[in-house]
Amino acid sequence: MVEKKELEKIEEYLSEYMDSDVEFLLKIGNYILSSGGKRLRPVLVLTFAKLLRGYNEERDYPLAVAMEYLHTASLLHDDVVDGADTRRGKKSANRVFGNDTVVLTGDYMYANALYLFSIYGDIDMIKNVSDSVKKMAEGQLLELKKIGDMDVTLDEYFRILEGKTAVLFGSCCYVGAALGGAPQEQKDRAYNYGLNIGLAFQLIDDYLDYTSTEEKLGKPVCNDLREGKITYPLLSVMDKLTEKEKELVKKVIRDLSPSKEDIDRVKSIVEEKGGMTNTIEKARELVNNAITQLETFPQNEYLKKLEELAKFIVEREF
Repeated sequence: MVEKKELEKIEEYLSEYMDSDVEFLLKIGNYILSSGGKRLRPVLVLTFAKLLRGYNEERDYPLAVAMEYLHTASLLHDDVVDGADTRRGKKSANRVFGNDTVVLTGDYMYANALYLFSIYGDIDMIKNVSDSVKKMAEGQLLELKKIGDMDVTLDEYFRILEGKTAVLFGSCCYVGAALGGAPQEQKDRAYNYGLNIGLAFQLIDDYLDYTSTEEKLGKPVCNDLREGKITYPLLSVMDKLTEKEKELVKKVIRDLSPSKEDIDRVKSIVEEKGGMTNTIEKARELVNNAITQLETFPQNEYLKKLEELAKFIVEREF
């Protein structure tokens, strides 16, 4: 789906633009960047640019990695806020280097991304990306506010998802389309494609949190429940729960250290009520919405890659 050479070049640029004189900052930045990741965000930038233009100019890779810096910065900050112990199968950066230095490294990455946009981007891209970063902060704050809240609504949940994940996907596609010289209508369609696959991506993350293994995820399963977060698998069946089952859920999401037994009981209830199936179906609906946004784009190999990438979102196992 993604060319090996393209991924290698992304990694080269990610390293090249981490060029601070502060050695410790580089150490932390390289620690999180070397942990891997799917690099979906820079790939989206590059694929939309190639879809419309057929080749890459020198400014494409710097802006693609700038979007990955924004994503990585948000992960660093999230791990501090959540008190995470692991990330991508190894100790989280905050556990290795401490919260203070990790927050400042995240700040550096945000600034580095902005610097790259000031050189290789334009005011339209900067406006779109800045709006997304603002929404990312709003989404995280809303999620924090809703921890341990039994009355979180579907509307609130999707606002959280949009901020946490989807808007950055949308901006990656918008920037790629802008690099390809797209008119405003196509840039908006590209953004909507990214928004929909971003929502689907997070839904599958929520699904895997219930169904996968720690080995595949690189972090503990049912982590959201332990952190007091109600996600789509549970939220979609909330109206089917008995009062006794609701009391169990309330106990789990409000307990600072819920027992494995209680976690497993909630997991079983969600499965029995159809929460897993609901989540997959909703993710597929969003992926189909995303693909319809591509109708006005050129029919070429890169369009097929974008369709494949959208479908991969639902089929992935980690």
